[in-house]
Amino acid sequence: MKQDIRATIGQLLEWVSVRGYCDSYKIHYKSTTNQLIRFMDANGIIGFNTSVGLRFLREQYGFVPHSKPKRSDSFRLRTMQMLSEFQLHGVPLPRNRNREYVVPIGFRTATERFLAHRRFIGIVERNMSTVSLYLERFFSYLNGCGVTEVPAITIPHIHGFLLFLTGFTNQTKNHTMRTVRQFLGFCFSNGYHPTDLTAGVPSVHYNRRSTIPSAYSYEDVMKLMTFVDRANPVGKRDYAVLMLLTRLGFRCGDICDLRFKNINWERNIISITQHKTGEPLTLPLLEDVGLAIIDYLKFGRPRCDSDVIFIRHRAPIGPLVSKSFYDMVSGYIGKAGLRVQGKKRGPHALRHSLASRLLEENVPLPVISAILGHADTNTTADYLSIDIEKLRRCVLEVC
Repeated sequence: MKQDIRATIGQLLEWVSVRGYCDSYKIHYKSTTNQLIRFMDANGIIGFNTSVGLRFLREQYGFVPHSKPKRSDSFRLRTMQMLSEFQLHGVPLPRNRNREYVVPIGFRTATERFLAHRRFIGIVERNMSTVSLYLERFFSYLNGCGVTEVPAITIPHIHGFLLFLTGFTNQTKNHTMRTVRQFLGFCFSNGYHPTDLTAGVPSVHYNRRSTIPSAYSYEDVMKLMTFVDRANPVGKRDYAVLMLLTRLGFRCGDICDLRFKNINWERNIISITQHKTGEPLTLPLLEDVGLAIIDYLKFGRPRCDSDVIFIRHRAPIGPLVSKSFYDMVSGYIGKAGLRVQGKKRGPHALRHSLASRLLEENVPLPVISAILGHADTNTTADYLSIDIEKLRRCVLEVC
């Protein structure tokens, strides 16, 4: 029998406190969980689970499941999810991808063979880590339900897992359930499960083009760059990183892994193997980008044995990690006072901004695809929605 929700709330509060969560987070957490307890008491509810949490959010705040949560609801939804995870596993499920993934012993053989099969058919390693993350969440949920081996998985377990994913976006739920479907299909085909459960795995539909990608104008991007203090070593590094984001549209993973060997100074080109797709990409080393990198290497980069160009300036000295880029870009957007209502503040918004500017300059779509490293021009077509001026020209006059 699951423990009382009050005990879970107290233990989770201790868990977040030990891990250094800020005071404002803990204040919001206490407020939400106090209301949850009052709600459960008023309705005579004894045990907590994901369904109870969703009912609480719906009746207390008007939250609609399977819709994009408002910013004010996102924290409460995450709290309900963490409580459910903590009850099932004693800890919230990890979200960091840069780690070893935990596969319970009863699922290990089937999982290892499934992952080997995915690699054999050409799935790039970055996507393999995402597959491993989704399966780890699925197995963690199953273990919490008392399911410890593949043959014991049933359709109700699959539907329960989808409900468990309520705090994630429809896109993440879609990709997660697709991975579960592929895994269960593999298990049936290879004798790990006696029944083909694939038809019972729900599909989560989402419109990947239903929202306009975040983008900033050329003037805003230039303004942002002026707020970088290029007189100090960290500023020199940040400026070079921002130049790669805004001028060449590099992804964060590719900047983190950029090495001295990737730059041909004599030919003025940068050649990399893309972290996301595994495909090669060669771009011209624009003069201003090259000068920014040289300035950092000569006058800003700490001494380090690593052949990675961009490194941390605080101990332990070593390569940057992708998650540090959001704080960097968001910080400069804040310093520049850019209007961010309805826009994202991370590095990918600068990549979108480059695509938008190229569209405004009538650069052909295949060329933009090549610059951004897209294997399919349909991916680049998403950026058409941010070329507002061209959209205005397409609007028919109202009679």
